[in-house]
Amino acid sequence: MSTWFRFGRSLVAGILVAVVVALGAGRASAQGMSNTEVVADAVPQAPPPPPAASPDKFSGLMFGDYYYFKSDNQSAFDTQQGFWLRRVYFTYDHAFSPAVSTRFRLEANSNGKMTAPTTSITPYVKDAWVKWAYAGKHALSLGIVGTVAIEDVEAVYGLRHIEKTPIDLYRIDSSRDFGASASGPLNQANTLQYSVQFGNDSGNSSEIDKYKAFRFAARYVTNPGFVAEGFYGYYYKPAMANRTTGQIFVGYQTPQGRAGFQYVHHNRTPAENTANPEVTINIYSGFGIWNVKPSKLSIFARLDKSDANPDALGIDYLPIYNKAPFTMGVVGIEYYIHPSVRFSPNVEWVTYGDPVSGAAAPTKNDTVLRCTFFWTW
Repeated sequence: MSTWFRFGRSLVAGILVAVVVALGAGRASAQGMSNTEVVADAVPQAPPPPPAASPDKFSGLMFGDYYYFKSDNQSAFDTQQGFWLRRVYFTYDHAFSPAVSTRFRLEANSNGKMTAPTTSITPYVKDAWVKWAYAGKHALSLGIVGTVAIEDVEAVYGLRHIEKTPIDLYRIDSSRDFGASASGPLNQANTLQYSVQFGNDSGNSSEIDKYKAFRFAARYVTNPGFVAEGFYGYYYKPAMANRTTGQIFVGYQTPQGRAGFQYVHHNRTPAENTANPEVTINIYSGFGIWNVKPSKLSIFARLDKSDANPDALGIDYLPIYNKAPFTMGVVGIEYYIHPSVRFSPNVEWVTYGDPVSGAAAPTKNDTVLRCTFFWTW
């Protein structure tokens, strides 16, 4: 009796297994799946991994103003008004690997000197470099790159679309140079950093002489955002008319705002066998930005004080009289209609001190009212 019972129980179990298999096969046939897929479909599966990040990135920005020169020391600018694009970028970045990357950037801008005839906006190469992170955060760069005199200060300042930082604005150094750079941390905590640069000292232009520039920067950075930087540059020029630049910058930034102070000492040796005097330019600059409502509304102000600068008349969009010391100020508000689109009503002015010996005083101080627009993607 027990033998028949065990046989019957086994037979029933076998029939149930056959039924389950048959039903599964029927479902698989109806849905075009194999038996293996049916079993897999019944087990919860892990979500698929996210797609790998693209090695390619396209980006850009545009900014300019509707401007009105209420008064200016140059007749070409005095009472002029209109629209202009002060900067247009189109950038392509590519990562060959996590350690090797490259950038190609085009720039275009309006005529900033009020000269005739007017011409179409023409793009030119702004950045063209390759970077190799050869050991952690230590990196080497080659090509047309940003200069270490300007990049770190500009990153804290954050208002390049309103006005350039002093070394760039007052033509002490170029924002770009063709050369080689090295940068990285000096300690494990990454609070001490260095940058070294060797370049043509010809900006974005091709090399036309044998003279070169050396730039060195060291900085101390903490989190939250305190930064202190020292910079030194030596620029070899024809006829021994060499130049040197030293800079000290201190800045602090939080979500509520940021502030900074900068001192620049620039010296120009006269060319040999000439009677030209040595030129020394000291610049003091301070700025503050208050984020009244972060990413929505901010208020900014900046004040620069400088000795007379022989190159000041060549400044685009804001020619400054070159034979008198001056104070430059800018104040305004910035309104975000989108995180990537901003409008900034602001006023910029320049007042002059006593001219250098033998020079005439400027005919007017400078005042320009602007509505600056900026967008990026």
